[in-house]
Amino acid sequence: MDAAPTLDSPVLPTPEAPPSPVPGMFDLILRGEMRLHRLLRDEAGLPEVIQKFLALSVLGLTIHGVVLGLAAELFAPSHALGWYQTGHPVVWMPLAFIAAFLGALCICLPSFYFYTQLSGLDASFRLVTAQALRAQATMSVLLLGVLPFYTAWLLGTVVGVFDAPGTALFAGMCLPFAVGLLGIRAVYRGFCDLAEHLPITHQRRGNFLRRLVLCWGAVYTVIAPVALYRLGEALGPRL
Repeated sequence: MDAAPTLDSPVLPTPEAPPSPVPGMFDLILRGEMRLHRLLRDEAGLPEVIQKFLALSVLGLTIHGVVLGLAAELFAPSHALGWYQTGHPVVWMPLAFIAAFLGALCICLPSFYFYTQLSGLDASFRLVTAQALRAQATMSVLLLGVLPFYTAWLLGTVVGVFDAPGTALFAGMCLPFAVGLLGIRAVYRGFCDLAEHLPITHQRRGNFLRRLVLCWGAVYTVIAPVALYRLGEALGPRL
């Protein structure tokens, strides 16, 4: 039989379990919502989260712009479809998408912060920026998921399987806005979580979070399409 441990016996430290790996932001957006909520509640870690959201946003918009611009150039010899075929769309479209969506976000941030304070949530400007970029990053991630199906549609239109190339290009222009509705939903769920942890400066009746997110979406939806159209008109003849 083994001897019973005595007071003089050395106490061996209990081995600590290895820390679980932190998934990437791509994985958190797709299936790690609760963990992402916790990250956004940590004010000290928000700068790193904002950087990752920004990188994902640029990646998705760049790839979508390249695919759409390449299709516009392939249709150019036989179809005159509009302003999005001027110059070299494969060059200027990614720039236009990035500048339009992220530029509109920068323009809207003061309004976003004002609406958040008006709703009664005592959120910092940094937290508001992180939530806004969360919507943008969610849109970019979902855009990458939809892109293979959209690319198949474009290829079918190029080879003549499908008609109406103008419809295909116009749908590509509208696709980020359609997918962006899911980004707005992600922001709403994020604020529902924050409302349980942030101080409430004054009480609001009804579903004030829904009104807050609808105001965010309305302001952004007005500015982003106009910015994209104007940037396309400006960059197209020059690039």
